[in-house]
Amino acid sequence: MENYNIAFVTFCTVKIYDYSKIIKGRSTRVSGRPFFFFHSVNVKFGEDGWIFVDFYFYEYLSNMYKRGFIEMHFNWCELMNDNFFGAPMRQGKLSGPCPYPPGAYNLYNMSIDIGVIPRSFPFTKGRIYANLTYKHIFIGAGYIDMEVKEVNLKRRKNYI
Repeated sequence: MENYNIAFVTFCTVKIYDYSKIIKGRSTRVSGRPFFFFHSVNVKFGEDGWIFVDFYFYEYLSNMYKRGFIEMHFNWCELMNDNFFGAPMRQGKLSGPCPYPPGAYNLYNMSIDIGVIPRSFPFTKGRIYANLTYKHIFIGAGYIDMEVKEVNLKRRKNYI
């Protein structure tokens, strides 16, 4: 996923988090470079195997986001082992094994490796919603807009 337009935390319960913030950035001003994200969160309790994350993919069609058929559901510890969403998050305090202690987590330069996206991915522009639950109680939500583009790396020598 090469080009991200926006990322936003839409809900964050104060019983679980002191704060949660996502900031978008780019390593250089060169057009076509992938965006990356910085996520800062302070968790009030440790992960004990009851946090679940549900991802829902929406396709951008006719100026609207319409729910697609792709969904991913993970236990938090399973998410950390996933190559698609877990790989960008395995850094800092999250690089160790589960469970994770309470405290501040700052995740830098998070971006999804283009190599893990199948060429047969069904759409090129959309939105990924994420819902977090703890013991079946809704604790957080957010979304990120995404766009999948093919880039000819042979023509762009300064890309990497």
